[in-house]
Amino acid sequence: MAAIALAHGRQSAPAASVVEAMLAAAPHRGPTHQTLIHGSTVLGISRGEDDEDACLGTDRGFAICFAGSFDNMADLGIELGLDDGSRTGTVADVLGVLAEGYRRFREELPNRMRGVYAVAISDGQRVLCFRDHVGYRPLFYRFDTDALYAASEAKQVIAGAGIPRQPDLDVVEAIYFRTYDDATPAALRGVRRLPKATSLSLAGGQPRLQRYWHPERLLETATFSRAELKERFTSLMEQAVGRSLSRPAAISLSGGIDSPAVAAFAAPIHRHRFGRPLQALSVVYPRHPSVDESSYVKIVTAALDIPLHAYEQTANAVADLRRWTALADTPYPAAALAQYEEDYLRARALDARVLLTGEHAEFVMGMQWHVLDHLLTHRRWTPAARQLRERRGRGASWIGLTRLVLRSLASDRVMAARNRFAARPASVPAWIDRSRLVPDDPVSARERWRDSQLTGFVGPGISLEAEEVCQQVCGVRSRKPWTDIDLWEFFLSLPAEMKFPDLRAKGLVRDLLRGRVPDEILDRRDKTVFDAAAMADVDYAALRGLLIDSPHRISGVDYRRLAAALDAERLTPIEYRWARNLANVHAFLSQW
Repeated sequence: MAAIALAHGRQSAPAASVVEAMLAAAPHRGPTHQTLIHGSTVLGISRGEDDEDACLGTDRGFAICFAGSFDNMADLGIELGLDDGSRTGTVADVLGVLAEGYRRFREELPNRMRGVYAVAISDGQRVLCFRDHVGYRPLFYRFDTDALYAASEAKQVIAGAGIPRQPDLDVVEAIYFRTYDDATPAALRGVRRLPKATSLSLAGGQPRLQRYWHPERLLETATFSRAELKERFTSLMEQAVGRSLSRPAAISLSGGIDSPAVAAFAAPIHRHRFGRPLQALSVVYPRHPSVDESSYVKIVTAALDIPLHAYEQTANAVADLRRWTALADTPYPAAALAQYEEDYLRARALDARVLLTGEHAEFVMGMQWHVLDHLLTHRRWTPAARQLRERRGRGASWIGLTRLVLRSLASDRVMAARNRFAARPASVPAWIDRSRLVPDDPVSARERWRDSQLTGFVGPGISLEAEEVCQQVCGVRSRKPWTDIDLWEFFLSLPAEMKFPDLRAKGLVRDLLRGRVPDEILDRRDKTVFDAAAMADVDYAALRGLLIDSPHRISGVDYRRLAAALDAERLTPIEYRWARNLANVHAFLSQW
């Protein structure tokens, strides 16, 4: 696994030792370091001894450092007229395509690339930095009066700029109360994160941030016949999975639709490409039958003829929080890196360097909120009537349907008032000051569906960045084929009534996967909720040690009431999520 680092001076190049110090600040990124001076810019990469996902060099007068997976390098090379697509991913190949792509397209290059990566390009006087569309690879930066510093981790920027390593308490509290946005800085004071789908350029003056991808412009821009729809989906899904299989892989398999779909496409490609079967990893819960999906997982592995490695997860969700928040340079919401580490290391033990998952598929094709609002406000009477008939056929009363239509057409002010009166007190623990939370800002009925389709692009992606650090530590890449940009753009482009043709959850995808994924999976109606397993393993002693015995206090938390709740050891699932995220904050602050 690898990192990039850059220092660019306004007058002359910083010393190469500055970039070397930046690389050394993240030893888990690999012991092999390279640096390159090009005009006023110093570039560097670090990588493991057997890693092939980073390169550094010059081509066509440009100095380039790259870390990650460049999925469409061969295709872009053809578009640029460089060759016939036979490029195999050598350092010279990557540098050549990036150099010619930058020469030809300049700031438009990032949107033409596909993969998971961080990139910096310089002609010696100007600099362009960017990361992948979704932000799976992090990139942080700082601009002083005399220099720009950019790197894969915030701690590396700190090392380059020579500033104290201190927490930004405003950012830490924003992370806890979920009041952050794309412009929220890093949790280390003085460091900013480059937003996803955004490039940073510097040419003498102040850095300029420019959004290079606008998914909102793609909504409902295409139509397909039924046959064309399936053909296009199949082609894009095969491409997305094939791009993810750069090295021998395992798949994290559940009994839902998302990961079995990836497995169905990946199994034959993996066997053809590597001469051995795809490995399946699955967490089982024999102590919690309501949570265990092993019977469904076995159906999938039997149908695809792939070996299954089932295991009970031993890592606790709050284990090693001090270690992980220090490595990630931030508290992170939701993610449990100790459990991710266990999964990655089990994959590594199977000689897999890539772990495929079905994660984030929900953002791509499952956000089924406000479809009726959209159809009615855009005067699509036929599909709106079809949905209402389906609801009536499922037993909805005429009064209930009337209320649904009125709510679908209600103004944002009416919905805001409704939300205030309908708010569920149980959604926030009694020990949280509700005034610290930012209420949802209701939008007009015409925009509600649009906003739901773009949910996956909102926010800075702090947990994704933390997970990426965990992957670096474990030496395993996680790839999520559902969020391949070409596949995601396909789903964004579908009209609402085509993307969600009926009331079934993920109904379109169930139909498109018919014949590839076993019917028992596609026809499931039960949904697994993992609260029972999570709550059975709550480590109250660890939570008390991190939260109550800590000298740190977060404004907006009533620690007396929190201590009483922890002593009683009867947290609800919602209370536990808030407590666990607060434990992340305290673990991070324990470094100071």
